[in-house]
Amino acid sequence: MLIFLIENDMRRLKIFLIILMDIAFSSGNVTGANYRAVYDFEYTKDSINSIKGEDILYLEISKNSSFCFSYYTYYTDSLTNTPNGWAVWRKLFSAAIAKDGTNATSFPHKRSTFMVTKRYTSDTLCIKDMIDNDVYEYIASKNEFHWQLCDSTKTINGFEAHKAICSYHGRDWTVWFSSDIPFSDGPWVFCGLPGLILEAQDKDNLFSFRLVGLMSNQEPKKDWLGSGKKTDRISFLKKKYKYLENLTSIFNAEMGTNIPENKNDTRYLDGLEPDFKQ
Repeated sequence: MLIFLIENDMRRLKIFLIILMDIAFSSGNVTGANYRAVYDFEYTKDSINSIKGEDILYLEISKNSSFCFSYYTYYTDSLTNTPNGWAVWRKLFSAAIAKDGTNATSFPHKRSTFMVTKRYTSDTLCIKDMIDNDVYEYIASKNEFHWQLCDSTKTINGFEAHKAICSYHGRDWTVWFSSDIPFSDGPWVFCGLPGLILEAQDKDNLFSFRLVGLMSNQEPKKDWLGSGKKTDRISFLKKKYKYLENLTSIFNAEMGTNIPENKNDTRYLDGLEPDFKQ
């Protein structure tokens, strides 16, 4: 049921998840429990034409670690890894193209491909990501977050939230976190504050994360990819940038489509961490 709520009725899903947040924390005791934080991740594809992309991120929180990934990517991988998965996918893809042409998005497709594992006793993050069908993995340091706490507060989904700012890998971020939710964690790689991050947005308004749900989670998802090719962050981001520059032409060649390339605003190619271009 969650699949169809996400695809067809995002507003109803968010209301449902907010209710679950209230239930999950009504007892005030979260020690040792497993939780799932659900984030709406919005990213700009073309600011000139106001084209946005949207993803749903799951943050699986356990006693000693957390794991962040895209729901859509997980669902697409799960489908295509079934015995008849690719046949089902091609049928859905063809139907979407027939209905909506090159603007089709209703077929299962990957969105964010990063997968972030944070071990709470470690100073490093383990990040897996993909370029085409190749899996890469690298380590990043938690110590590169230099948070500045601010005096501002506001209420988000019934929780008192505090403001913090940080420059991280080429972008300036403003986040809101709540010490009422005692996890030093957040979406993507964010961590290191005295409470769960509820919202995050960069200064250029190209990317934003917003918590839309938090619930107890008896069966947290785990990393479903095998070991990746070892690399470092900068090398990976440079390689992925070159791949994304040519992605539309690669997709058209593989799928027999004629999707036009976006050459109006290519800032989205820089991704969340544009410091690799320095």
